[in-house]
Amino acid sequence: MATLATSVALPNPSNRASAAWRPIIRAMGQTGGASLGSGLLSLLATKIIAVVLGPSHVGLVSTLQQLRQTALTGATLSGQTALVQGVSSTVGAPRRAYLRTVTALMVGASTAVVATMLLAPHATLAFAGLNQQNPAYVSLIRWLAIAVALSAIYVYLAALLNSLGAIGTLAFVQLAGPAAMAILAYPVARFVSGGSSTWFAVLLGGSAAVSVAAAWQALRRHRNLIHDWFSDDTDNNGSAQKRGYTTAAKQFFAISGAMFTGGLITHFALVTVRARILRGQGLDVGGQFDAAWAISMNQASLVLASLQTYYLPTLAAAKDRGARQTHISHTLTIASFAATALICTLIIAKPWVVRLLYSEQFRLTPGYLRWTLIGDYLKITSWLLSIPLIATANMRAFFSADLFAYVAFVVSAVLLNRWWPAADSASIAFVILYAAHLTFCATCLWRKREFRPDRRTIGTWAGGLTAILAVSAVCWRRV
Repeated sequence: MATLATSVALPNPSNRASAAWRPIIRAMGQTGGASLGSGLLSLLATKIIAVVLGPSHVGLVSTLQQLRQTALTGATLSGQTALVQGVSSTVGAPRRAYLRTVTALMVGASTAVVATMLLAPHATLAFAGLNQQNPAYVSLIRWLAIAVALSAIYVYLAALLNSLGAIGTLAFVQLAGPAAMAILAYPVARFVSGGSSTWFAVLLGGSAAVSVAAAWQALRRHRNLIHDWFSDDTDNNGSAQKRGYTTAAKQFFAISGAMFTGGLITHFALVTVRARILRGQGLDVGGQFDAAWAISMNQASLVLASLQTYYLPTLAAAKDRGARQTHISHTLTIASFAATALICTLIIAKPWVVRLLYSEQFRLTPGYLRWTLIGDYLKITSWLLSIPLIATANMRAFFSADLFAYVAFVVSAVLLNRWWPAADSASIAFVILYAAHLTFCATCLWRKREFRPDRRTIGTWAGGLTAILAVSAVCWRRV
């Protein structure tokens, strides 16, 4: 009897491993270039303002941007992540109810925030540490309200694009606002140099308007699907619809409630620390500190933005703890390599980077970067370990991590101010902030058995931190 040898194609483990890495790398490739372009365009706009107007006006623009971000937290209820998570995890009538509910909540919140800025500009100025008696600043705050409203619309539209899985499209949309800001920066700077700082509101509002237009145009390509999402009336029972809206609101606030409160705490802490710098050392030093802060934020965002559009939806869709653990390990490993290379390069080149991105007037900025660049590595890691808390709806831990970290930030900045000036104290406190946040998030995941890194992951991360500390020590006096 003849023996028939049958060849069976067995899955290759190396191919499976490669397939696991490919989606992460593809998402990073799609958004990484756009994040780099967005950061460079924003830095170009700041460079123009720095050269034409100097550090004090950079400090004013940074203050306005911080105020806008704080107001935007209230206007959107910190709901972008909740919107993406809710739409990604529901279908049919529950999705429709969720979208309608979130839309109504964001419209109401945005209206309240904009009205507050229009009616109480003096309180806003006092909160930011700016001169309340300056009529130009009062007018500036009122015009800034328009930028806040437009930014809230953009956040909502961008969340819909993310929910659609249009990661590549969203990456290009994210370039529109920074590009508009880069184009507007020089004419606005010239107008401001003539004595009218109100034009800074045009800069922020104009870029937000362009972002809204780009996101709206991108969504038009998916208008049939969006229409189905909003008008899928598969359940016409009135009482059932009301229950659906109530359930949707509870689902939304289960995530956004903690993020909203945490966001307010975050921005309150940042504005408080920045206000101490402005009151104690003035807008000039404030601008130089903001330059260091912006360089740190942009380079960290370059790594994080390359991951975020893929990271959260994938974790939220994971069906078991093992799948989440694998995904976190892969993402953390990639991020550690990328962050180490980028941060070490910036540490070595920080004096030249500051002169390139700003001007010779920013002599104090490299000194602040000594600390903030170290903190950036901890920030990237802590962010990657905080997102699993959202994916598993552990919002109490997520909120507690933010609260713990920003209380540590404010307290350490105030205490360190006894020995160092306010700006130096804030730079050192930046490291403490993310060390605290990382410790809290890692502890939560470990105790819940959601993430226990293997030796390779720990070794990769620790090697990156060691390299950054070693390069920083060698280049410490390079200012």
